[in-house]
Amino acid sequence: MIVIVEHSDGGRDALRRIRGEGLFYPFWDEEFEYRLRRLDQKVDALLERPTPSCRIASEEDNNVLQLMTGVGAAARTEAIDYMRSGFSGAKQLVICDPYFLLSNSKTSKADYLAGVDVVIPKNVKAIELYVKPRKRDAEVATGFTKLCQDRGIKLTCRKTEELHDRVWIVDSTRAYVVGASFNGLGNKCAFILELPEEDRRNFIKEVGLLRERTTRSKSA
Repeated sequence: MIVIVEHSDGGRDALRRIRGEGLFYPFWDEEFEYRLRRLDQKVDALLERPTPSCRIASEEDNNVLQLMTGVGAAARTEAIDYMRSGFSGAKQLVICDPYFLLSNSKTSKADYLAGVDVVIPKNVKAIELYVKPRKRDAEVATGFTKLCQDRGIKLTCRKTEELHDRVWIVDSTRAYVVGASFNGLGNKCAFILELPEEDRRNFIKEVGLLRERTTRSKSA
């Protein structure tokens, strides 16, 4: 019966062919036609159903910051410049990056701190930093604390095991997911994506709860 239906020109043609094969009695025609119509309606409803999509990939807002970073020194510079552009005009930054206070073997500590200096907008007056406990290079931490002091930035550092993703919050009005820690930009391919509004609000709420159960330090 399925083969007959698939090769028929509509329900009535299918009924005629099935009847010709003697597969059921004539009084079943009405019931069979009803079921065919129901199947057609269900298929049409499925075809009209909206296709699920990622909100980050939506084209509704062409101003969304999104970049896939490459590998190498040039890719790291591009990523830092891209972030600086997205953070432009910020007065306050919340940096959630477990390994922010560690440099890497491919970048000198001085170059690492220079990159940090570049990515932080000149208008920033306060930075709240969330890092992983015991993941700290003393020279980088001291250098970052001095950088903030020299630029008149109020620094608050909190240590926690409860954050995994790298997220930068800008003035509580924007938030960006950075696929790699700041020390890993240019080491592997990674995305820099602006969070959709609902996700940003939820993440900021969770950071607020985390703030209440962590102690703060005025130095990194």
